[in-house]
Amino acid sequence: MTPRHSRPDGAEQNLEAAVREAKEARDKAIADADKTFWTRIAELKGSYRGAQTDIAGFLGVTRDAILKGIKKHAGDKPTS
Repeated sequence: MTPRHSRPDGAEQNLEAAVREAKEARDKAIADADKTFWTRIAELKGSYRGAQTDIAGFLGVTRDAILKGIKKHAGDKPTS
């Protein structure tokens, strides 16, 4: 078996901290993008009667998924 490469003291902990920091930044960016997307969808679904059904068709999801996405990410109660 090939021996492990030597590494400086604390390198593993520094690497772990850097990976955690990068993951937290990624998670925050995803959450921000989801909030922006679902807030805009909430605005658009009130465009005209049947808009929610059309949006669901464009996204390839159910109308219920639209409501759940808005409720979860936009933070507002969905409008009908």
